[in-house]
Amino acid sequence: MDSISVAPAAAVLLAGMALAYRKLSRASSFLPPGPSGLPVVGNWFDVPSDTPWLEYERWAREYGWDIAHINVLGKQIIIVNTAQAATDLFEKKGGLYSDRPHMPMINDLIGLKWHLGFMPRGEDWRAHRQLVGYEHNASKTVRARPIVAKWTSRFLVDTLKNPEGVFDHLQRMASGIALEDTYAIEVQESGIPDPFISAVKSAIQGIGTAGIFGTYMVDYIPALKYVPSCMAKFKRDAKEWKKSVDIAWSVPFDMVKKSVAEGSASPSVLTSLLEKRGTGAESDELVIRQSCATMFAQGSAATVSAMGTFILAMVQNPHVQAKAQAEIDALLHGARLPHFNDFDSLPYLNAIVKECLRWNPVVPLAFPHRLEEDDIYNDYHLPAGAIVLPNTWAVLHDPVMYPDPHTFNPERFLTENGQVNPAVRSPDAAFGYARRTCPGKNLAMSSLTFAMASTLATFNITKAVDAEGNPINPSGEYTNGLLRYPKPFPCRISPRSEVASALVQSDVDV
Repeated sequence: MDSISVAPAAAVLLAGMALAYRKLSRASSFLPPGPSGLPVVGNWFDVPSDTPWLEYERWAREYGWDIAHINVLGKQIIIVNTAQAATDLFEKKGGLYSDRPHMPMINDLIGLKWHLGFMPRGEDWRAHRQLVGYEHNASKTVRARPIVAKWTSRFLVDTLKNPEGVFDHLQRMASGIALEDTYAIEVQESGIPDPFISAVKSAIQGIGTAGIFGTYMVDYIPALKYVPSCMAKFKRDAKEWKKSVDIAWSVPFDMVKKSVAEGSASPSVLTSLLEKRGTGAESDELVIRQSCATMFAQGSAATVSAMGTFILAMVQNPHVQAKAQAEIDALLHGARLPHFNDFDSLPYLNAIVKECLRWNPVVPLAFPHRLEEDDIYNDYHLPAGAIVLPNTWAVLHDPVMYPDPHTFNPERFLTENGQVNPAVRSPDAAFGYARRTCPGKNLAMSSLTFAMASTLATFNITKAVDAEGNPINPSGEYTNGLLRYPKPFPCRISPRSEVASALVQSDVDV
């Protein structure tokens, strides 16, 4: 939780606490179960500051709560802990649960009110979602395949030259795909600092840090955003993140718009949208600018996180790596690198992609929803205006659906004969829920599958060794926040053979 200088904000804080107490006193006895709170502050001290999804999962497992309720400073919060509850609420009643709460830290101070993921339900949201969804539907994703292949090849070359920098290479690959697909702009060569990568990394850091509702007290008491910056560290943090956010949403757009005017722009999502917009329609241009910024800023996050998880999983599970490589070798015979049309012939690889998303989801506690009207679920009253938090971690670690859920086991998604098992739920929750599912899912899945297949076809990923030759076990630690990344760890990445090394070097134009 964020801390600020209390004295200058005392009047505002006391007024907020008084209002919270009045709301708390009217709380229904038929609200979902949850830990008992204190007068005025409610469950403020029950909200975990680190890995809240684990604490909420513990509540679900220990007390059998499909949904749980807490009240923090008058804000009613509902936590959804099972796949069944998520289906019943977000899919079957999507009209009630598709809104977003207003989050002063994210929306106002960091300046991300244009980001589709945090935009409230309404006409603006529908316009943005329609545009982003259209550009990322299954057929449009095919358009991006040459770009995905190009930057994956560069990732392989970068890793061959400098395997110790693999996590930096992942960021370059992911940002390269998102930037070129959206704007037809290339990031700098490997080893050269790139302003766009720096901007998007900082913007994503802001999203990851502030994106869980209630991380900062200003989410509960919006008036705190008026406290002077010199007395509130959270405002100084927001100011720094906003600089990068402003770069990410304005600079590449303005560069492309200038190139279009000069007749020198290369084809991209943006140029296509600018050609289709209404003549002189400023509102259309604003929607296009904001939607493209969402595609760019969010486009790299899932890839970097999931690929980091993939490398960790391969280090920790050499038998999985060996089985995947055997499947790839049986198809390619070491004569070429994978193609997109190979995907259907690689069921075990596809299972690895799913298991990476399930085992350590990118967004363990999903973007917050807001309930627009009173609702009833399993005889519990869910009040209008409540913040609804889907606990994706709990959903994807349900031991009934996914036995032994903390073990990395791709075979859980396959039948005994190695084909896709329709009885096992695909980890789609990793991309959000119902009307708020990430519209970039198709491109993300295509990029991940291609990158994992290409990496396994050419490299062995094993544990690093210390000075005495002893293997170093990765800690398996992850960052905390809305977006979750494995912390960098030492590992050994080496070409599988001279033939594989030659394939890597011959397949890229660098």
